[in-house]
Amino acid sequence: MSKAQTTEKYAMFDYVLNNLDHLQGIKDQSLIKGYHQIFEQHPGLHPDGFDDPESGWTDELKPICAEMWRRVELDTSEVNEEHMYYINKAFRKLVKESANKTTR
Repeated sequence: MSKAQTTEKYAMFDYVLNNLDHLQGIKDQSLIKGYHQIFEQHPGLHPDGFDDPESGWTDELKPICAEMWRRVELDTSEVNEEHMYYINKAFRKLVKESANKTTR
């Protein structure tokens, strides 16, 4: 992947990181995209227990997960619990292909 592609791919993540003091002002879809990119860059993280010192979440990333969980509880938010558990694109493709094979 070229540097330009990498920069473009993680643009929303960078935007979210650059606005940590203003997370509540970030639109739901932008926050979701930036949050999901955390898992692309830091595989092995899990949103449950993110605030535990042994969770692997850095102090820089914890507020993003906390904001996502806060929005899950809001009736007016597009963020739901499914957004919390990111499944990367490769795995989603595999699941879809597997489902197609079993329905034939």
